[in-house]
Amino acid sequence: MKKTLIITKITKQKQNSKRYNIHVNDQYAFSVHEDVLIAKRLIKGKEITNEDIETILKEEEENKIWQKAIKYLSFRPRTRKELEKYLIAQDYEQEMIQNVILKLQAKKWLDDRRYAEEFVEEQIRLKPKGKKLIAQEMKRKGISSTYIQESLSKINSETEYQMALELAKKKALQNRKEDWVTIQRKVGGYLRRKGFSYEIIWQILHDLKKDLSIDSDPDGA
Repeated sequence: MKKTLIITKITKQKQNSKRYNIHVNDQYAFSVHEDVLIAKRLIKGKEITNEDIETILKEEEENKIWQKAIKYLSFRPRTRKELEKYLIAQDYEQEMIQNVILKLQAKKWLDDRRYAEEFVEEQIRLKPKGKKLIAQEMKRKGISSTYIQESLSKINSETEYQMALELAKKKALQNRKEDWVTIQRKVGGYLRRKGFSYEIIWQILHDLKKDLSIDSDPDGA
């Protein structure tokens, strides 16, 4: 005959007000986060089984992953790949990690599409660079090609040109004592590394040369 298991005492931990110690049959049994305490309706006098305890402990472990994920996401937006990599490094069970990720996505707290849109807006506003380089950076972050294409479609040719022109002028100013051939080579190479297309680089060099009142045509980037 199985012994009846009853929750006889619940105490709040002194060092963590969100965690509670659960005593079963007057003996310490396990501790849980307040979220699990509420979700599983753990109260003094409640009768539970060993199977219940296993379920509670599993939910408690998943809640630990949840709390870890929420804290990680609180510093700045992350992609699914970034969060998954971080949680795997904490040695959590893969199945539980995926459960947490799905819950976060359902709440829109983890959203690669929104991340891609905001990432592109940030690049335009703060870190001018070409579409090619932006796409490479998003791909490394694990963003799907569909979301990459959607977000980059918001950068029209005029916006990309203005970003390139801003960078080109700064680079040219740094080398203002050089001749045009040197300026052209340095500016062109710099814009290539920033991910701009040949067409945009050629146009920038053409317009930049006119601004600098240089007569000879650029030979290319």
